[in-house]
Amino acid sequence: MQQTLRNLPSLTALRTFEAAARHASFKQAADELCVTQAAVSRQIRMLEVALGVGLFVRSHRKVDLTEQGRKLFKTVHKSMLDIADISQEIQSESHLEYLNLYATSSFSRLWLLPRLNQLRERHPEIHLHLISVEENPIMADKFDAGITLGLEDSAHYQSDFLFSEQIFPVCTPAVLVAHPEANALGGLKKMPLLELDAKYWNAKWWSAVDWSFWLAQQEQESEPVKAEMLFSHFPMLLDAILQGVGVGLGWRHLVQDMLDDGRLVRPSGLTFNAVERKHYFVCRKDLANKPEIALLRQWLLEQTAVFREASFS
Repeated sequence: MQQTLRNLPSLTALRTFEAAARHASFKQAADELCVTQAAVSRQIRMLEVALGVGLFVRSHRKVDLTEQGRKLFKTVHKSMLDIADISQEIQSESHLEYLNLYATSSFSRLWLLPRLNQLRERHPEIHLHLISVEENPIMADKFDAGITLGLEDSAHYQSDFLFSEQIFPVCTPAVLVAHPEANALGGLKKMPLLELDAKYWNAKWWSAVDWSFWLAQQEQESEPVKAEMLFSHFPMLLDAILQGVGVGLGWRHLVQDMLDDGRLVRPSGLTFNAVERKHYFVCRKDLANKPEIALLRQWLLEQTAVFREASFS
């Protein structure tokens, strides 16, 4: 094997020969390789000397391969293609292509992160770059994909409806045991009520859902109420609820896991079904058929099916 490799001609000459034979032109080969036509001629001549045969029949306007030249081109061309293919395969294996996914910090932390291991196990080919935002991404920025509340019209994006919001009071089991009166609206109003700061809603498209608004959906004549404490972000509000500080409003898609495992309970069965507050998966139309986008879309639709069913019940 070592002796055979020692007999191998110059790789530069072989690459030059392949280009010249493929184009049937020294000039076009020079243009492709970014060298002069004279340099191509020298490399071809060196190869012919090394092999001891003529490879081209030269004429004024073109060059034709000799019989020996055709034999050599067949092997060299196939070898160059094989090298290019395996090089591209190795590069694709070592270079991860990330899918940028925009979502609010609440959705990312409370819904998506607990399910990331499941997503990775099911679709290891998806490599996400999660980008946390406090409002819908701007479609003019040409982001890859996002989870949005509400939908901006755009000719460049397509969307899938995921679910509408359901909002209801939540607290810890210990708080409810200590205050069983919280299962009625009158008792609920007397509890330490926790809610999001009005500034939280300033950057949003939609109206605020605070205790006064939620209670007004349950009673035709409801007086505004004052919250015991305000929080700038929902995850912080939820941490306070989990610490037993008081009762807060929970969005079903963000608190359902904690209801299922018993960390939270619903003191009242009353719910505000905000059917107009719709969440969507949006992605660029030119990327919609990429396998990673298609798999992520299908996974999100499957995972949120339970919330869609509740939206229409």
